Amino acid sequence: MPRRPDAGRAPSRGGARRATSVDVARLAGVSRTTVSDVLNDQRVERYHPETVERVRSAAAELGYVRSAAGRALVMGRSDFVVVVVPHVTYMRFQDIIEAFTGHIEDLGFSTVVHFKGPKDAENAGRSRLLNLVDALRPVGVVDLGGLTDREAAAVERIGCSLIAQEKPVDVNTWIGSLQAEHLHSRGFTELAYAFLSDARDEPYGRARSASVADYCAAEGLGAPTHLHVPIEPQGAREALAGLVEQRGCPVGVACHNDEVAIAVVFAAQRLGLRVPDDVAVIGVEGGDLGQVVVPRLTTVMGDVAASVQHVRHSLARVCGGSVPPGDLPRLADVFRVLPGETT
Repeated sequence: MPRRPDAGRAPSRGGARRATSVDVARLAGVSRTTVSDVLNDQRVERYHPETVERVRSAAAELGYVRSAAGRALVMGRSDFVVVVVPHVTYMRFQDIIEAFTGHIEDLGFSTVVHFKGPKDAENAGRSRLLNLVDALRPVGVVDLGGLTDREAAAVERIGCSLIAQEKPVDVNTWIGSLQAEHLHSRGFTELAYAFLSDARDEPYGRARSASVADYCAAEGLGAPTHLHVPIEPQGAREALAGLVEQRGCPVGVACHNDEVAIAVVFAAQRLGLRVPDDVAVIGVEGGDLGQVVVPRLTTVMGDVAASVQHVRHSLARVCGGSVPPGDLPRLADVFRVLPGETT
């Protein structure tokens, strides 16, 4: 084996330069083309197994990291999957991302999370997302509700696959119907939907509130009142007081998330209203905080890993890989009402 040249030494903590494919080629005693083929898993069968192992060992010894841009140039795509997170309020996004990352890594890819800003969609042609997709050439883009139609079309024009959201019923529509059905089953015929009063967008909340309205219409109930609840005492009290003045008591409130639900419960207590007799409250997300407050919160909770299983199936079909056996889980098996003391 050729003697390792000083120029090929791995970067040191003292700030030595980063190893390159030239360094790997010198250490392994092969050409740069061979290094590129082996490390990009291209035409590896052309090379003797000893050569392949020598290249990989040299890369590991030098701490060589492949350039994502270079690999994208060679392969036509990179090893990244971009997950687009909308500009919304959702407490369990870390759990969602961790579940996605596990599925994506199982298929040999890496996750890049793109958080949409409030103004990203104003000009799809110059959005940060499209610049990212154009530069990275990811194998696919998973949309968690942040893409506009224009952006989705622009992503596909770049040549990037949009990973299908294979859900027969929209998750948020299902969650809204669960909330409304639960409140109605407890005897509440006057319903309301509480949004979070926040500068961020609420595509999830809009879908859930629309589902509550559809349920009310189907059951012959009055259209639900919408209120916006800030997470601060005075604003929450004013929002709930306005609802009670308009609809009276008892009233059932389906909330955008557990934080809003807790704010409504505390507001009711400060107004001298009984929970759940005068005001019943149901949240979403099954957060720990809602289960330790008094009264304990009723909420819709879900199995995060199961809720993103459809993406694993789509990734396998788009990118290659084994599809998990069995059918996709039903929404009824993924999301359920966790009864508490607020309904």
